[in-house]
This record gives sequence, C-alpha cells and structure tokens, in this order.
Amino acid sequence: MMESRFIRIICAVLFCLFSFCYLYFFQADVMTIVQHLASGGQTFYNPLLGAVLITITLKLLQVGISSWTKLSKRGYALTYFSSFLLLTIVSDIRPTATGVTLGSWLWIAPLLLILYAIIVIMTKRFEPYEPELRSFGIFSQLTWVSLAIFLSFFLFTGLFSNTDKYYHQRAKVEALIDKRDYAGALQVVKTMPHTDSVTSMLTVYAVARRGHLADSLFYYPLVGEGRALRPGRIHSWLQPDSVLLKVTRTSANYQLIGFLLDRNLHDFARYLPQYYPVDSLRPRYYKEAYDLYVLCKKGLTPDKPYKKGSYTAYYFSK
Repeated sequence: MMESRFIRIICAVLFCLFSFCYLYFFQADVMTIVQHLASGGQTFYNPLLGAVLITITLKLLQVGISSWTKLSKRGYALTYFSSFLLLTIVSDIRPTATGVTLGSWLWIAPLLLILYAIIVIMTKRFEPYEPELRSFGIFSQLTWVSLAIFLSFFLFTGLFSNTDKYYHQRAKVEALIDKRDYAGALQVVKTMPHTDSVTSMLTVYAVARRGHLADSLFYYPLVGEGRALRPGRIHSWLQPDSVLLKVTRTSANYQLIGFLLDRNLHDFARYLPQYYPVDSLRPRYYKEAYDLYVLCKKGLTPDKPYKKGSYTAYYFSK
C-alpha cells in the first residue's frame, strides 16, 4: 500500500511539473496565438493562469481514468496517457487563414485512444498474474517501471507537439509586439534563421514604433519588399489590420522606406525633397540612398564590401 501511494505521488508531481513548465516556459506564446485565433480575438491567454488551469484539467482527467480503469502497480502510470495525449494535441494546434486546425490529430487521436484501450484491457487481465515486487522504496522495480513509462510519454509530447523553432520565434515576436515590447521583439528577429513577409511587416512596424525606421531598419532580415509594409495580402496573427494601417497610412517615412524596400531609387529621389528639402536634415538611410541614386545614375557602383546594416548592402543583396 505504501509503495502504491509513493508511486501515485511521484507520478502526480512529475506530470504537474512537466505540464506546467512545458506550457508556461515553452508553449506560452504559441498558446497565446492559438487562443486569440480560436476565439476570433474575443479572449486573451494568460500564460501563468493558462498553464495552471490546463495542468489541473489534465490531472483531473487522469484521476477520472484511474478511477475507471483501476490500474495499479506497474500499470498505474498508464493512466496518464490520455492527459499527455491531450497536452500534445493542445500544444500542436496550428493557425490557418480562418482560425485554427487540429491537422492530422483528427484521425490519429482516435486511433491512439483505441490502441490505449486495448493496452489497458490487456494490462488489467495480466494484473492478477503479475509477479511480486522484488524491492521497495525510491529505487524499487515499480518506481523504475513507472519512470520508464513517463519517459516515453515525455518523449511523445516532445516529438509530436509543435516544436518548430521558426514558428515559436514568430509567435514570440507577435506576443512581444502585442505587449508593446518592441525592443524585445526586434532582438528575437535578429536571431531568426529566415523570415517571411508577415515577420518583415512586424519588424518594420516595431522599428517604426521605436523611431528608428530611417537609421536601423536594414540591420534586420527583410523579405517581401514594399508590399510587406502594410497589411492587405498578409496579416498578423495578433495585431488587427486597422491598428497597423492607422500607424502606416499617413507616414512619410513609410512611403519613403517603401520605395527603398522596392529598390525604387527613382521615385525615392523624386519624393525625398518634399519631406527633407535640406540634405543636412536627412536621416542616415535617406542620405545613403540618395547618394547611391546619384552614383547609379552616372553608371557607377560603390566598392565592396558593403557595410552590414547599410542600405547599399540591402540594395545589392538581390
């Protein structure tokens, strides 16, 4: 009896710690995106409260399954399978153009539950013939069997939930911008191995909100050219189009930067004097782009190597 109670405590502690840490430290930004899209933007996700509530719900599910199956000894750890399966599915929900999707879990989950039911039935039939435990305590055979089962569950969740690095980074950028932590979002952008049009749009937005659009934008990876400046064909997961358009619609810097992103130096040079008639007042990129325009007009090109973060490096990167 004492051994069985000890295993129950160990399994409960391991599951609750794993579930909470996995949701709070690893999947918080992803869950923020998922809840926002699933609710149509009507609710928001609190990482701490969400991790606690989901963990409690999954533990209650395990308690119900344990009461129903009445598995004990070596089979008790199996009662946590459904909770681990649900945790994996919840953390693998993917955004779509119209909301979220469960993907392949719609048919994989029922098959796994059928297989699980078969294993539970076989385990119950074997229990009366189960050999006596050869040891007791922390290093007992029962403890190691339960830990081995839990290790397989940990690996299952780690392998089949959403662990895509780029997806997590983009979700973090979205979440940080939603919290108005633009500096933090830009630090994440710098570490991204590649980017897309939406991330580029959010990068431009974050740089603009910090007031450095004309002197530090091209330090960050950018794709999509001028069409990445404003929502239309592309959309943020968290930021409404109306918010982004309000900031960008009448911005002179957005118009000039749009020309630079398109590598359209002709129109840039034509509109630049309307906003910066005096050369000494022009920000870094505007001076550099205008000098490059004059140089290219003469049929010349600047000498390599191009300085990192310069507009010249961006202009000749394609």
